[in-house]
Amino acid sequence: MLCAIWTALALPAIIAGMILHRKAEAWGKSNWAILPKCLSTWMIVGNAILGIWAAGDRGGLDKKWILAALILFLMADGFLQVSFFAGMTVFGAGHLVLIAWFLTRGAFHPISILWWILFLGGALLLFRKEMERGREKPLLYAMLLYPAVLMGMTAIAVTLPTMLGADYLWAAAGAVLFAVSDLMVGKGFFRKLSPPADALALGLYYAGIFCISMMTWF
Repeated sequence: MLCAIWTALALPAIIAGMILHRKAEAWGKSNWAILPKCLSTWMIVGNAILGIWAAGDRGGLDKKWILAALILFLMADGFLQVSFFAGMTVFGAGHLVLIAWFLTRGAFHPISILWWILFLGGALLLFRKEMERGREKPLLYAMLLYPAVLMGMTAIAVTLPTMLGADYLWAAAGAVLFAVSDLMVGKGFFRKLSPPADALALGLYYAGIFCISMMTWF
């Protein structure tokens, strides 16, 4: 019941933050756009905090890993407004925390390696033209580390429901939504996304981390 009440209160705030973020950027107030964006992410961090407080650590989920990852995502949102590469680095740290949490759950399965190869291969194929610029800007090759980590997190996450139970569908769905969002954002780094695509990428991101935060309620 508490989860439903909080969700009903939090979702409008998250959506309002998304709208204000996009409006601020459209008005040329990019320095202010960070505030509503981080507000939306903070509401999701708040969801995790409330979930941990209300549900405790039933099932021994060791939920501090989830909260730590979400706090890193909140920090990354701020860094992203200052430097794309700084934001990407902090996001990568958040994904590494989630990978560590998955591994502490004993959730690794060899099939995750196959998923990782497929997911990363798809990402590299999607960005093949952009990576050709790496001859002129070698830093672009360093950017490949991020999708390698992101797809590693996703590859493990999609196996969680079959290995650990249906509750982990939240984590699996969140990881997939996050990955799709980040691929869209990555494309936008090289060529500006259309307003609808930009809104979709942001919406998928918040949907993804919200799903991940829901794991704290179990």
